[in-house]
Amino acid sequence: MHRLLVYALCGILTSASCVSAQEKLRFSGFTARGFTPVAEQILSSAYAELGIEIETVISNPRRALLDAASGKTDGELVRIKNVADRYETLIRVDVPVVVSRISAFTRNSQLQGKSLSELKYLRAGHISGARFGAEITEGFSEVWTAETPEQLMEMLLRDRVDVVVISENSGHRLISEMGLSDVFSIQPPLKEIAFYHFLHVKHADLVPLIEDVLRRRIGNTEGDGQDDSNRREPATKFLTRLQFEMS
Repeated sequence: MHRLLVYALCGILTSASCVSAQEKLRFSGFTARGFTPVAEQILSSAYAELGIEIETVISNPRRALLDAASGKTDGELVRIKNVADRYETLIRVDVPVVVSRISAFTRNSQLQGKSLSELKYLRAGHISGARFGAEITEGFSEVWTAETPEQLMEMLLRDRVDVVVISENSGHRLISEMGLSDVFSIQPPLKEIAFYHFLHVKHADLVPLIEDVLRRRIGNTEGDGQDDSNRREPATKFLTRLQFEMS
């Protein structure tokens, strides 16, 4: 509550604009087939309850985050939880919008069943600007980045990397679309990541409002230490409904 009061005061003092003076809010986002549209659908419906229309401004992940943090846009459509720890101008809405499983994909059958620590000697690739990819691949012998999952998969096929770290849905979609018979995901998945909506501090007054709407619609996966499988299920369903589509 203290956090929201402080941010709300900052928003009142620093922002000359308000939502009522705008036709819509513009949020930064990046191209992710299935993932971005799902988040747009959820947030568009939630903001509609507040009488607000939203629009997504697409760019690469790094630029999208910088635009949101600088106030060029009104916030970030969805990002991982700790973004607000690095960008003080972005306020996290504390209800996960979508949840994704992150996996390592490879062509080496001997890697099946290996843990993350057992993969560290390999060359890894991840999406540029995706912090979860950077965190997971930290400590690998070589780390390469690409702008899209498609480019990562091409790197894997050309033996430039040994594993690529992307969402499980992205990997399976590409395997299907590209007809890849020798690429597979290493099980179990490396990580399950929740993605949250962020507002720029100039819209701090909206944070508790949209948070209440989202909490009512898709529930809160951040809990009190109890089993959260039921609370996590609604958000997960939005992803699995379009499985193999995220990129």
